[in-house]
Amino acid sequence: MMNPTRTLLLTLLMLLFAACGGTTEPEQSITEPPAAQQAGDQDTTPIKPVEIVKESAGASNANQSSDKIILAQADAPAPQKYQADTHYVKLTTAQGTSSPPDVIEVAEVFWYGCPHCFNFDPIVNNWAKNLPDGVKFIRLPVMWNSTNAIHARLFYTLEALGKLDDLHHAIFTEMHVNNKTLTNEAEIINFVGQHGVSADDFKKTFNSFAVESKLKRAKNLSQRYRIQSVPLLVINGKYLTTGEGIKNFDDMLAVADELIAREQQDR
Repeated sequence: MMNPTRTLLLTLLMLLFAACGGTTEPEQSITEPPAAQQAGDQDTTPIKPVEIVKESAGASNANQSSDKIILAQADAPAPQKYQADTHYVKLTTAQGTSSPPDVIEVAEVFWYGCPHCFNFDPIVNNWAKNLPDGVKFIRLPVMWNSTNAIHARLFYTLEALGKLDDLHHAIFTEMHVNNKTLTNEAEIINFVGQHGVSADDFKKTFNSFAVESKLKRAKNLSQRYRIQSVPLLVINGKYLTTGEGIKNFDDMLAVADELIAREQQDR
């Protein structure tokens, strides 16, 4: 039989062990995170594969061309077949014209009494019809002497009356075919009367201030252009189509075409 004292000691020891166990911290349970937050809380939403776009030939060429420096090219200069002092004369200083600054003027310098001007007239008329835009054709009667002056007065009088287009070539015909000189007012009035021009209107305009002003300008330009022969063309107040290299009317017009092209190039 166990000693009562020993029994009491064993009971006290058991109570002490039970009390230590009670103070032990309970083991913490581990709650697994949701599947989406596993592996370091990273978003595990499926990621679409990156689509690799291949360059087309056109796109590749575009990228290559962007690396190149493309310089703007100026218009090719007008060809220069004809030479100064051989096919034309270039005035030292450009002279005035009768046209606005933005217009290239081609002036035919002529005299009604000149047989070469008579022959040139239908040729230059046809040529002038095909001039490019921005080019204006005019006529300038030469003013060397009193005979030139009265023919120039006739020209400007008919221009003022709006009859020049109708009678310009008829004047040439009257002089070179019908052998009329048209060097005095009475003869001129008789001629224009045959073509339906009122004698009174003609006389009034023939001696008008407007015609006198045109005559002064024609004389001034004849001097400034240094006109020594007719017919010839003055291109934009700068060039005269005269020289030993011009053998015929076709040469003159070809030179004029080139000079006009040069003027256009300089615009």
